[in-house]
Amino acid sequence: MADLSVSGLKLKSIHQSAYQPYREPARSSTFQATSWPWILFGALVVVLVGGYLYLYLARPQLIPPQLRIASLHKPQTVLFLGVDVVYDENRAKGAHTVHADKDAFTGRSDTILVGRLDPTANTLRIIAIPRDTQVAIPGFGTQKINAANAIGGPNLALRTVSEFLQTPIDHFVVLNVHGLVDLVDELGGITVEVPKRMQYMDWTAKLKIDIEPGVHTLTGNQAMGFVRFRHDALGDIGRVTRQEIFLRAVLDKALKPDSWTHLGRLFEIARRYLCTDLSVEEMMGMANFVRGVPRANQVMTMMPGHFSGGDWQVDRSDVSKMVARLMGANFIGADRRDIRLVVQNSSSIKGMGYKVANLLTEKGYRNIQVQKSGLDIVSGVKRTRIVAQKANPEDAGLVKTDLGNIGDMVNASVGDIESSVTIVAGDDLAQIIAGREKAPGAMLR
Repeated sequence: MADLSVSGLKLKSIHQSAYQPYREPARSSTFQATSWPWILFGALVVVLVGGYLYLYLARPQLIPPQLRIASLHKPQTVLFLGVDVVYDENRAKGAHTVHADKDAFTGRSDTILVGRLDPTANTLRIIAIPRDTQVAIPGFGTQKINAANAIGGPNLALRTVSEFLQTPIDHFVVLNVHGLVDLVDELGGITVEVPKRMQYMDWTAKLKIDIEPGVHTLTGNQAMGFVRFRHDALGDIGRVTRQEIFLRAVLDKALKPDSWTHLGRLFEIARRYLCTDLSVEEMMGMANFVRGVPRANQVMTMMPGHFSGGDWQVDRSDVSKMVARLMGANFIGADRRDIRLVVQNSSSIKGMGYKVANLLTEKGYRNIQVQKSGLDIVSGVKRTRIVAQKANPEDAGLVKTDLGNIGDMVNASVGDIESSVTIVAGDDLAQIIAGREKAPGAMLR
Protein backbone atom coordinates (compact mmCIF):
# COMPACT_ATOMS: atom_id res chain seq x y z
CA MET A 1 0.00 0.00 0.00
CA ALA A 2 2.86 2.28 0.73
CA ASP A 3 4.31 1.65 -2.68
CA LEU A 4 0.96 2.38 -4.17
CA SER A 5 0.69 5.52 -2.09
CA VAL A 6 4.07 6.61 -3.20
CA SER A 7 3.32 5.73 -6.71
CA GLY A 8 -0.01 7.55 -6.44
CA LEU A 9 1.74 10.58 -5.16
CA LYS A 10 4.18 10.38 -7.97
CA LEU A 11 1.40 10.09 -10.48
CA LYS A 12 -0.39 13.04 -8.92
CA SER A 13 2.77 15.13 -9.04
CA ILE A 14 3.29 14.33 -12.70
CA HIS A 15 -0.33 15.07 -13.45
CA GLN A 16 -0.08 18.54 -11.87
CA SER A 17 3.18 19.44 -13.58
CA ALA A 18 1.77 18.56 -16.97
CA TYR A 19 -0.86 21.28 -16.65
CA GLN A 20 1.20 24.05 -15.06
CA PRO A 21 0.95 27.38 -17.06
CA TYR A 22 4.14 28.69 -18.68
CA ARG A 23 6.03 31.26 -16.65
CA GLU A 24 8.94 33.40 -17.88
CA PRO A 25 12.12 32.98 -15.99
CA ALA A 26 12.33 35.49 -13.21
CA ARG A 27 14.33 38.57 -14.11
CA SER A 28 16.76 40.03 -11.75
CA SER A 29 15.69 42.92 -9.57
CA THR A 30 18.69 44.85 -10.94
CA PHE A 31 17.25 44.77 -14.49
CA GLN A 32 13.81 45.93 -13.31
CA ALA A 33 15.24 48.79 -11.33
CA THR A 34 17.31 50.14 -14.24
CA SER A 35 14.85 49.59 -17.15
CA TRP A 36 11.71 51.31 -15.87
CA PRO A 37 13.22 54.83 -15.71
CA TRP A 38 14.35 54.51 -19.32
CA ILE A 39 10.91 53.31 -20.40
CA LEU A 40 9.28 56.25 -18.65
CA PHE A 41 11.83 58.66 -20.11
CA GLY A 42 11.20 57.31 -23.63
CA ALA A 43 7.43 57.66 -23.19
CA LEU A 44 7.90 61.22 -21.95
CA VAL A 45 10.03 62.09 -24.98
CA VAL A 46 7.41 60.67 -27.35
CA VAL A 47 4.66 62.69 -25.62
CA LEU A 48 6.70 65.90 -25.67
CA VAL A 49 7.77 65.55 -29.30
CA GLY A 50 4.26 64.60 -30.37
CA GLY A 51 2.79 67.52 -28.46
CA TYR A 52 5.34 69.92 -29.91
CA LEU A 53 4.67 68.76 -33.47
CA TYR A 54 0.92 69.08 -32.93
CA LEU A 55 1.28 72.64 -31.60
CA TYR A 56 3.77 73.50 -34.34
CA LEU A 57 1.30 72.47 -37.02
CA ALA A 58 -2.05 73.34 -35.42
CA ARG A 59 -1.46 75.98 -32.71
CA PRO A 60 1.99 77.57 -33.29
CA GLN A 61 0.98 80.71 -31.40
CA LEU A 62 1.19 78.66 -28.17
CA ILE A 63 4.92 77.98 -28.71
CA PRO A 64 7.32 80.73 -27.56
CA PRO A 65 9.20 82.21 -30.57
CA GLN A 66 12.55 81.08 -29.11
CA LEU A 67 11.41 77.42 -29.24
CA ARG A 68 10.03 77.41 -32.79
CA ILE A 69 11.92 75.56 -35.48
CA ALA A 70 13.38 77.77 -38.23
CA SER A 71 11.86 80.90 -36.75
CA LEU A 72 12.96 84.49 -36.24
CA HIS A 73 15.22 85.16 -33.27
CA LYS A 74 15.79 88.91 -33.36
CA PRO A 75 13.55 91.88 -34.27
CA GLN A 76 13.42 92.85 -37.94
CA THR A 77 11.81 95.78 -39.76
CA VAL A 78 10.70 95.04 -43.32
CA LEU A 79 9.35 97.26 -46.12
CA PHE A 80 6.70 95.55 -48.25
CA LEU A 81 5.72 97.02 -51.62
CA GLY A 82 2.97 95.86 -53.94
CA VAL A 83 3.83 97.35 -57.33
CA ASP A 84 1.42 98.41 -60.03
CA VAL A 85 1.25 97.08 -63.58
CA VAL A 86 4.25 97.96 -65.77
CA TYR A 87 3.86 98.26 -69.54
CA ASP A 88 6.47 97.72 -72.24
CA GLU A 89 6.32 99.63 -75.51
CA ASN A 90 7.60 98.19 -78.75
CA ARG A 91 8.07 100.51 -81.73
CA ALA A 92 10.07 98.11 -83.90
CA LYS A 93 9.44 98.14 -87.67
CA GLY A 94 7.00 101.00 -87.45
CA ALA A 95 4.62 99.11 -85.18
CA HIS A 96 3.59 100.44 -81.78
CA THR A 97 2.47 97.79 -79.34
CA VAL A 98 1.97 97.95 -75.60
CA HIS A 99 1.74 94.96 -73.27
CA ALA A 100 1.84 94.36 -69.54
CA ASP A 101 5.13 93.06 -68.16
CA LYS A 102 3.95 90.55 -65.60
CA ASP A 103 7.45 90.03 -64.20
CA ALA A 104 8.44 93.69 -63.65
CA PHE A 105 9.14 95.24 -60.25
CA THR A 106 9.63 98.86 -61.34
CA GLY A 107 6.06 100.10 -61.13
CA ARG A 108 4.66 102.62 -58.71
CA SER A 109 4.01 101.08 -55.31
CA ASP A 110 0.29 100.47 -55.02
CA THR A 111 0.72 99.12 -51.47
CA ILE A 112 3.27 100.33 -48.93
CA LEU A 113 3.58 98.50 -45.62
CA VAL A 114 6.25 98.69 -42.94
CA GLY A 115 6.23 95.68 -40.62
CA ARG A 116 8.04 95.13 -37.35
CA LEU A 117 8.51 91.45 -36.46
CA ASP A 118 9.53 91.19 -32.80
CA PRO A 119 10.16 87.67 -31.42
CA THR A 120 11.04 89.10 -27.99
CA ALA A 121 7.53 90.50 -27.54
CA ASN A 122 5.98 87.94 -29.94
CA THR A 123 4.29 90.75 -31.89
CA LEU A 124 3.66 91.76 -35.47
CA ARG A 125 3.07 95.49 -35.97
CA ILE A 126 2.35 97.02 -39.37
CA ILE A 127 1.99 100.59 -40.59
CA ALA A 128 0.24 101.13 -43.92
CA ILE A 129 1.35 104.30 -45.71
CA PRO A 130 -1.13 105.68 -48.28
CA ARG A 131 0.43 105.80 -51.74
CA ASP A 132 -0.53 109.48 -52.16
CA THR A 133 1.43 110.58 -49.07
CA GLN A 134 3.66 113.56 -49.83
CA VAL A 135 7.30 112.91 -48.87
CA ALA A 136 10.81 113.98 -49.82
CA ILE A 137 12.36 111.48 -52.23
CA PRO A 138 16.16 111.78 -51.87
CA GLY A 139 17.54 113.57 -54.95
CA PHE A 140 14.12 114.05 -56.56
CA GLY A 141 12.28 116.54 -54.35
CA THR A 142 8.83 116.25 -52.78
CA GLN A 143 6.54 113.79 -54.53
CA LYS A 144 4.00 111.10 -53.78
CA ILE A 145 5.70 108.29 -51.91
CA ASN A 146 4.61 105.68 -54.47
CA ALA A 147 6.91 107.25 -57.09
CA ALA A 148 10.11 106.26 -55.28
CA ASN A 149 10.11 102.65 -56.52
CA ALA A 150 9.33 103.71 -60.10
CA ILE A 151 12.21 106.24 -60.03
CA GLY A 152 14.94 104.21 -58.34
CA GLY A 153 13.66 100.76 -57.51
CA PRO A 154 13.32 99.15 -54.07
CA ASN A 155 16.58 100.58 -52.74
CA LEU A 156 15.40 104.16 -53.28
CA ALA A 157 11.96 103.25 -51.95
CA LEU A 158 13.54 101.78 -48.81
CA ARG A 159 15.68 104.87 -48.30
CA THR A 160 12.70 107.17 -48.87
CA VAL A 161 10.44 105.37 -46.39
CA SER A 162 13.25 105.06 -43.85
CA GLU A 163 13.94 108.80 -43.94
CA PHE A 164 10.23 109.60 -43.83
CA LEU A 165 9.79 107.48 -40.69
CA GLN A 166 13.23 108.42 -39.36
CA THR A 167 13.92 104.81 -38.44
CA PRO A 168 16.15 102.14 -40.04
CA ILE A 169 14.55 99.44 -42.18
CA ASP A 170 16.38 96.13 -42.47
CA HIS A 171 14.92 94.54 -45.61
CA PHE A 172 12.53 94.99 -48.52
CA VAL A 173 10.05 92.72 -50.27
CA VAL A 174 8.47 93.76 -53.59
CA LEU A 175 5.45 91.85 -54.93
CA ASN A 176 4.37 92.19 -58.53
CA VAL A 177 0.59 92.69 -58.55
CA HIS A 178 0.10 89.66 -60.82
CA GLY A 179 1.70 87.44 -58.16
CA LEU A 180 -1.21 88.15 -55.84
CA VAL A 181 -3.57 86.33 -58.19
CA ASP A 182 -1.54 83.12 -58.20
CA LEU A 183 -0.81 83.23 -54.46
CA VAL A 184 -4.49 83.60 -53.53
CA ASP A 185 -5.60 80.90 -55.97
CA GLU A 186 -2.97 78.51 -54.59
CA LEU A 187 -4.37 79.02 -51.07
CA GLY A 188 -7.89 78.27 -52.31
CA GLY A 189 -9.09 81.85 -51.95
CA ILE A 190 -9.16 84.38 -49.10
CA THR A 191 -12.36 85.00 -47.12
CA VAL A 192 -13.17 88.66 -46.39
CA GLU A 193 -16.19 90.76 -45.51
CA VAL A 194 -16.81 93.05 -48.48
CA PRO A 195 -18.15 96.30 -46.96
CA LYS A 196 -20.00 97.60 -50.02
CA ARG A 197 -20.87 96.82 -53.63
CA MET A 198 -17.74 96.90 -55.78
CA GLN A 199 -18.47 97.21 -59.47
CA TYR A 200 -16.00 98.74 -61.88
CA MET A 201 -13.60 98.09 -64.75
CA ASP A 202 -9.91 98.49 -63.96
CA TRP A 203 -8.50 99.26 -67.39
CA THR A 204 -4.94 99.49 -66.07
CA ALA A 205 -4.95 95.88 -64.90
CA LYS A 206 -7.50 94.76 -67.54
CA LEU A 207 -9.70 93.59 -64.68
CA LYS A 208 -13.48 93.61 -64.33
CA ILE A 209 -14.76 93.55 -60.76
CA ASP A 210 -18.34 92.92 -59.61
CA ILE A 211 -18.61 91.83 -55.95
CA GLU A 212 -21.70 92.05 -53.78
CA PRO A 213 -21.39 93.14 -50.11
CA GLY A 214 -21.10 90.44 -47.49
CA VAL A 215 -18.71 87.62 -46.63
CA HIS A 216 -17.04 86.11 -49.71
CA THR A 217 -14.13 83.82 -50.45
CA LEU A 218 -12.31 85.80 -53.14
CA THR A 219 -10.49 84.24 -56.06
CA GLY A 220 -7.12 85.64 -57.12
CA ASN A 221 -8.63 88.05 -59.66
CA GLN A 222 -11.31 89.18 -57.22
CA ALA A 223 -8.71 89.72 -54.50
CA MET A 224 -6.64 91.91 -56.82
CA GLY A 225 -9.74 93.97 -57.60
CA PHE A 226 -10.61 94.19 -53.90
CA VAL A 227 -7.24 95.62 -52.87
CA ARG A 228 -6.97 97.93 -55.91
CA PHE A 229 -10.49 99.37 -55.83
CA ARG A 230 -10.51 103.12 -55.15
CA HIS A 231 -13.79 104.27 -56.71
CA ASP A 232 -15.39 105.61 -53.57
CA ALA A 233 -15.45 108.88 -51.64
CA LEU A 234 -12.22 108.07 -49.76
CA GLY A 235 -10.15 107.20 -52.84
CA ASP A 236 -6.76 105.82 -51.85
CA ILE A 237 -7.57 105.94 -48.12
CA GLY A 238 -10.50 103.58 -48.67
CA ARG A 239 -8.17 101.31 -50.60
CA VAL A 240 -5.69 101.23 -47.70
CA THR A 241 -8.55 100.24 -45.40
CA ARG A 242 -9.52 97.36 -47.68
CA GLN A 243 -5.88 96.29 -47.94
CA GLU A 244 -5.78 96.03 -44.15
CA ILE A 245 -8.97 93.96 -44.17
CA PHE A 246 -7.41 91.69 -46.77
CA LEU A 247 -4.08 91.41 -44.94
CA ARG A 248 -5.81 90.44 -41.70
CA ALA A 249 -7.75 87.77 -43.61
CA VAL A 250 -4.47 86.46 -45.07
CA LEU A 251 -2.95 86.24 -41.59
CA ASP A 252 -6.02 84.35 -40.36
CA LYS A 253 -5.66 81.95 -43.27
CA ALA A 254 -1.96 81.48 -42.53
CA LEU A 255 -2.80 80.26 -39.01
CA LYS A 256 -4.66 77.27 -40.42
CA PRO A 257 -2.53 74.09 -40.64
CA ASP A 258 -3.70 73.17 -44.14
CA SER A 259 -2.21 76.39 -45.53
CA TRP A 260 1.28 75.08 -44.83
CA THR A 261 0.79 72.13 -47.13
CA HIS A 262 0.99 74.71 -49.93
CA LEU A 263 4.31 76.14 -48.78
CA GLY A 264 6.44 74.59 -51.54
CA ARG A 265 4.18 75.87 -54.30
CA LEU A 266 3.89 79.29 -52.65
CA PHE A 267 7.66 79.69 -52.69
CA GLU A 268 7.76 78.69 -56.35
CA ILE A 269 5.29 81.49 -57.09
CA ALA A 270 7.26 83.85 -54.86
CA ARG A 271 10.47 83.24 -56.82
CA ARG A 272 8.79 84.56 -59.93
CA TYR A 273 6.80 87.43 -58.51
CA LEU A 274 8.94 88.59 -55.56
CA CYS A 275 12.00 90.80 -55.52
CA THR A 276 13.74 90.88 -52.15
CA ASP A 277 17.10 91.10 -50.41
CA LEU A 278 16.09 88.26 -48.07
CA SER A 279 17.38 84.72 -48.48
CA VAL A 280 14.98 81.79 -48.70
CA GLU A 281 16.00 80.73 -45.17
CA GLU A 282 15.27 84.23 -43.84
CA MET A 283 11.87 84.34 -45.53
CA MET A 284 11.04 80.90 -44.11
CA GLY A 285 12.00 82.07 -40.64
CA MET A 286 9.86 85.19 -40.93
CA ALA A 287 6.91 83.26 -42.33
CA ASN A 288 7.13 80.72 -39.53
CA PHE A 289 7.32 83.49 -36.95
CA VAL A 290 4.32 85.40 -38.36
CA ARG A 291 2.29 82.20 -38.41
CA GLY A 292 2.77 81.85 -34.67
CA VAL A 293 1.90 85.40 -33.59
CA PRO A 294 -1.42 85.40 -31.69
CA ARG A 295 -4.15 87.52 -33.24
CA ALA A 296 -4.19 89.80 -30.21
CA ASN A 297 -0.54 90.64 -30.88
CA GLN A 298 -1.11 91.58 -34.53
CA VAL A 299 -1.47 95.36 -34.78
CA MET A 300 -2.12 97.11 -38.11
CA THR A 301 -2.71 100.79 -38.60
CA MET A 302 -2.73 103.41 -41.32
CA MET A 303 -0.51 106.46 -41.10
CA PRO A 304 -2.92 109.22 -39.97
CA GLY A 305 -3.18 112.46 -41.90
CA HIS A 306 -5.57 114.62 -43.87
CA PHE A 307 -6.48 115.33 -47.48
CA SER A 308 -4.94 118.35 -49.17
CA GLY A 309 -5.51 118.84 -52.87
CA GLY A 310 -5.95 115.11 -53.44
CA ASP A 311 -2.75 114.23 -51.54
CA TRP A 312 -2.37 112.75 -48.06
CA GLN A 313 -0.55 115.14 -45.73
CA VAL A 314 0.98 113.75 -42.55
CA ASP A 315 1.94 115.66 -39.40
CA ARG A 316 5.43 115.02 -38.06
CA SER A 317 4.08 114.37 -34.55
CA ASP A 318 1.84 111.60 -35.89
CA VAL A 319 4.81 109.98 -37.64
CA SER A 320 6.78 109.94 -34.38
CA LYS A 321 3.88 108.41 -32.49
CA MET A 322 3.28 105.72 -35.12
CA VAL A 323 6.96 104.77 -35.19
CA ALA A 324 7.03 104.57 -31.39
CA ARG A 325 4.09 102.16 -31.52
CA LEU A 326 5.77 100.22 -34.34
CA MET A 327 8.78 99.69 -32.09
CA GLY A 328 6.62 98.50 -29.21
CA ALA A 329 5.99 101.59 -27.09
CA ASN A 330 2.68 101.54 -25.21
CA PHE A 331 0.67 104.66 -24.41
CA ILE A 332 -1.26 103.41 -21.42
CA GLY A 333 -2.79 106.68 -20.24
CA ALA A 334 -6.20 106.19 -21.87
CA ASP A 335 -8.58 109.04 -20.95
CA ARG A 336 -12.28 108.90 -21.87
CA ARG A 337 -12.35 112.68 -22.41
CA ASP A 338 -9.63 112.48 -25.08
CA ILE A 339 -10.98 109.55 -27.11
CA ARG A 340 -12.82 110.53 -30.30
CA LEU A 341 -15.53 107.89 -30.70
CA VAL A 342 -17.59 107.07 -33.76
CA VAL A 343 -20.54 104.70 -33.32
CA GLN A 344 -21.84 102.99 -36.47
CA ASN A 345 -25.13 101.14 -36.03
CA SER A 346 -24.72 97.88 -37.93
CA SER A 347 -27.24 96.01 -35.79
CA SER A 348 -30.81 95.09 -36.70
CA ILE A 349 -32.06 97.32 -33.86
CA LYS A 350 -33.28 100.79 -34.79
CA GLY A 351 -31.66 103.56 -32.77
CA MET A 352 -28.92 101.31 -31.37
CA GLY A 353 -26.19 103.82 -32.31
CA TYR A 354 -27.75 106.60 -30.22
CA LYS A 355 -28.42 104.26 -27.29
CA VAL A 356 -24.76 103.21 -27.25
CA ALA A 357 -23.68 106.86 -27.48
CA ASN A 358 -25.91 107.77 -24.51
CA LEU A 359 -24.49 104.93 -22.43
CA LEU A 360 -20.90 106.01 -23.14
CA THR A 361 -21.71 109.66 -22.48
CA GLU A 362 -22.78 108.65 -18.99
CA LYS A 363 -19.43 106.85 -18.63
CA GLY A 364 -17.57 110.11 -19.23
CA TYR A 365 -16.86 110.21 -22.98
CA ARG A 366 -17.15 113.73 -24.40
CA ASN A 367 -16.49 113.35 -28.14
CA ILE A 368 -18.96 110.91 -29.72
CA GLN A 369 -20.44 110.89 -33.21
CA VAL A 370 -23.16 108.52 -34.44
CA GLN A 371 -23.04 107.44 -38.08
CA LYS A 372 -24.91 105.15 -40.41
CA SER A 373 -23.36 101.75 -40.84
CA GLY A 374 -20.23 101.65 -42.95
CA LEU A 375 -21.39 98.27 -44.28
CA ASP A 376 -24.00 97.48 -46.90
CA ILE A 377 -25.96 94.93 -44.88
CA VAL A 378 -29.31 93.24 -45.31
CA SER A 379 -29.55 91.87 -41.76
CA GLY A 380 -27.81 93.08 -38.63
CA VAL A 381 -24.23 92.27 -37.70
CA LYS A 382 -24.34 89.80 -34.83
CA ARG A 383 -21.08 90.64 -33.07
CA THR A 384 -19.83 94.13 -32.22
CA ARG A 385 -16.38 95.25 -33.36
CA ILE A 386 -14.34 97.85 -31.48
CA VAL A 387 -11.72 99.21 -33.84
CA ALA A 388 -8.47 100.72 -32.55
CA GLN A 389 -8.18 103.10 -35.46
CA LYS A 390 -4.74 104.57 -34.67
CA ALA A 391 -2.84 101.60 -33.20
CA ASN A 392 -4.27 102.51 -29.78
CA PRO A 393 -5.46 99.23 -28.23
CA GLU A 394 -5.42 100.81 -24.78
CA ASP A 395 -8.20 103.21 -25.86
CA ALA A 396 -10.19 100.45 -27.54
CA GLY A 397 -9.73 98.26 -24.47
CA LEU A 398 -11.19 100.96 -22.23
CA VAL A 399 -14.21 101.31 -24.54
CA LYS A 400 -14.74 97.56 -24.55
CA THR A 401 -14.65 97.49 -20.76
CA ASP A 402 -17.26 100.25 -20.63
CA LEU A 403 -19.45 98.18 -22.97
CA GLY A 404 -19.42 95.26 -20.56
CA ASN A 405 -16.57 93.48 -22.40
CA ILE A 406 -18.92 92.77 -25.31
CA GLY A 407 -17.54 92.52 -28.84
CA ASP A 408 -14.21 91.91 -30.56
CA MET A 409 -11.27 94.32 -30.56
CA VAL A 410 -9.67 94.96 -33.95
CA ASN A 411 -6.20 96.51 -34.10
CA ALA A 412 -6.42 97.92 -37.61
CA SER A 413 -7.43 101.14 -39.38
CA VAL A 414 -10.68 99.77 -40.75
CA GLY A 415 -13.09 102.22 -39.14
CA ASP A 416 -13.83 105.93 -39.53
CA ILE A 417 -10.56 107.65 -40.50
CA GLU A 418 -11.21 110.65 -38.25
CA SER A 419 -11.92 108.62 -35.11
CA SER A 420 -9.67 107.25 -32.40
CA VAL A 421 -11.99 104.30 -31.86
CA THR A 422 -14.85 103.13 -34.10
CA ILE A 423 -17.64 101.01 -32.62
CA VAL A 424 -19.39 98.85 -35.21
CA ALA A 425 -22.45 98.13 -33.06
CA GLY A 426 -23.94 94.66 -33.43
CA ASP A 427 -26.94 92.83 -32.04
CA ASP A 428 -24.94 91.52 -29.06
CA LEU A 429 -25.10 94.99 -27.46
CA ALA A 430 -28.87 94.59 -27.02
CA GLN A 431 -28.35 92.85 -23.68
CA ILE A 432 -26.41 95.70 -22.08
CA ILE A 433 -28.78 98.32 -23.52
CA ALA A 434 -31.82 96.38 -22.28
CA GLY A 435 -30.28 96.03 -18.81
CA ARG A 436 -29.56 99.74 -18.69
CA GLU A 437 -33.10 100.69 -19.73
CA LYS A 438 -34.64 98.39 -17.13
CA ALA A 439 -32.46 99.72 -14.32
CA PRO A 440 -34.32 101.74 -11.63
CA GLY A 441 -34.32 105.43 -12.48
CA ALA A 442 -32.85 104.84 -15.97
CA MET A 443 -33.53 107.55 -18.52
CA LEU A 444 -34.87 106.33 -21.83
CA ARG A 445 -33.47 108.45 -24.64
